[in-house]
Amino acid sequence: MIIELATFEKMADQVAMTVPQLQYDLGAGKFSCAICREEEGAVIGYAMFVYTFDLEAGRLMYLEDLYVREKHRGKGVGSGMWEWLVATAKREGCASMEFSVLSWNVTAIPFYVKRGARNLTNEHGKSVL
Repeated sequence: MIIELATFEKMADQVAMTVPQLQYDLGAGKFSCAICREEEGAVIGYAMFVYTFDLEAGRLMYLEDLYVREKHRGKGVGSGMWEWLVATAKREGCASMEFSVLSWNVTAIPFYVKRGARNLTNEHGKSVL
């Protein structure tokens, strides 16, 4: 699914991560992953995140990816994963959750804004939501 997302983002040629490296890093606790599944057990979406730290704010959750396969979009899968991520960040004492969105992704931006995300691009002088 990572290649699927990278293809959607027009970055498939930039993926250097291998399955063995991904499995090792997950097992070593370098990142966390929440997976949503269909009834048949097929993966239909995933969220990948890490905890990080900011001197001003304290502990943060950085959301690397939130991806739902196209045929499952609009059915609440992404919303459910988002709610789980927010609850997890709160439970883990995170001051906020940060992530970036490609400026041309006109479906993702409203999804996040509807759920309370703020575009901090101008405020921080960098492209973050």
